[in-house]
Amino acid sequence: MFEDIRKKWNRNFRALEEGDKKAKGNKSLVGRYIQEQYADGHAFYKIVKENKRTVVIQSIKGLGDDWIIPYWGKKATIDKQYAIMSIDRREALAKIFG
Repeated sequence: MFEDIRKKWNRNFRALEEGDKKAKGNKSLVGRYIQEQYADGHAFYKIVKENKRTVVIQSIKGLGDDWIIPYWGKKATIDKQYAIMSIDRREALAKIFG
């Protein structure tokens, strides 16, 4: 049973990564994702709208614990530069740890 759940999480994460890569290739923040450390893991949010100084993020389910950041909730508008820094940090860590 757990093996099936793990496979589902992996499929969902690969789909998230593919969407992120596509949005990056299109030079768009919409479709990129950020992750925010929470409890013993991370909460994952996808950017669903880009404004001049902010982005709208929406929580992503099906990636593990499905944490939701209390101060953001399921959907929030956050500073665009914070989102960009979060994406840059995630990509830098991926380069280091592969």
